[in-house]
Amino acid sequence: MDKFDSKAAFAFMKELSFERRSGSAEEKKAAQLIAKRLREIGLKPVTENFDVDIFSLGKASLEVSKPYKKKYEAWPVGYTNSTPKNGLAAEMVYVDNPVPSILSETKGKVVLLQGRFRRTPYKAIRKSGAKAFIYINSPDRLAVGKLAYEFAREYGRMPGVFISYDDGLDLVKRGAEKVKLTSTADTGKKKSQNIIAEIKGTRFPDEVIAISAHYDSVPWSEGATDNAAGSALAFMMAKEFAKKPLARTLRIVWCGCEEIGLIGSFEYAKKHAKEMKKIKILLNLDVGGTIIGKVGAIVTGDEKLAHYVEAMGREFGVFSSVSTEVASSDSTPFAEHGIQALNLMRAGGGTSYIHTSGDSLEHCGPQGFDSIGPVAIAFLKRLGNSVEFPFERNLPKKLQKSLKEYIEERSGRKCNYRGETNGK
Repeated sequence: MDKFDSKAAFAFMKELSFERRSGSAEEKKAAQLIAKRLREIGLKPVTENFDVDIFSLGKASLEVSKPYKKKYEAWPVGYTNSTPKNGLAAEMVYVDNPVPSILSETKGKVVLLQGRFRRTPYKAIRKSGAKAFIYINSPDRLAVGKLAYEFAREYGRMPGVFISYDDGLDLVKRGAEKVKLTSTADTGKKKSQNIIAEIKGTRFPDEVIAISAHYDSVPWSEGATDNAAGSALAFMMAKEFAKKPLARTLRIVWCGCEEIGLIGSFEYAKKHAKEMKKIKILLNLDVGGTIIGKVGAIVTGDEKLAHYVEAMGREFGVFSSVSTEVASSDSTPFAEHGIQALNLMRAGGGTSYIHTSGDSLEHCGPQGFDSIGPVAIAFLKRLGNSVEFPFERNLPKKLQKSLKEYIEERSGRKCNYRGETNGK
């Protein structure tokens, strides 16, 4: 098994574990820290800036006036509109499933709902004539609610707030009928950045193996497991191969603004569209560092790659099964170009706090890198030095369908698959 310095990985993870909201000064600070560490190991990182719409966390309140009176704590959903200064008063209706048939009675009302927003439900809510919405968090967690800002661009913005699960349950149990919302929401143009480092291949320099990891966090969170850990692991890969380059070129991309819709990786894919054909495969590192947990692998690719990864997992005694699907991470924009990916992570334990204030270093340690580090190194060595590259760059048809659904329903973008089909 390849040696891996888990203590050094955790030390860098600790440096990156502070709140790094997408597009913020703190996100830029993290980017500068990554670039500084890369220069210290002899690499020449490139910073690529891009514009992004960022939402600010304003103030909100929710008050029930009928059939009882009570105030609840609330916060504005990202990429929504503010209410009038004096608030918005209306009847409220709880909706199990926001589809057109159920939303037919919600015109002029406030919709209370739970579950992730997708393009189709948001479109249905907008078309229903509802005045506003209230989003209920999942049990035992309070994560910042946000829309994909592409939804707002296409269908328009409306006021929306999010509340805790317990408060949502209380509203439904007590039969809240009339509410008043106040919300101050705002968006604005900011700058974000991707950090790119490249290690030229010694034999096949025009063939590229890419590594991606995002370094931003959600609001209210130091983003330790998501994704200071993946960013630190990507740095350790750079450090490993800066000393001993592979036969193929290694390109490592630390992506900004992943948490608001994979913005950085989409920007990278757009800017480097002509170069994407050189990328043979992607290793995406998202979530890890937990002391309690296990290594998992998601292959966005064909069965041949999945079987290869599964065999490696068994060989190293790290994982015994691999799922084949479109991962909710930065591998998605690469998949749109037909690039297969291994999404490697360590989940369980503290990762249950992802996207909340509980995602902190107290759950993490060097042990969180002991098993994933050597596997990542071995995967890159084998493919980076293989005489003939063993995998195609195209996705199976079933994954192309899933990719289209993910990009259009979750990101609000139009999917334009640029790879070829392998007919399966």
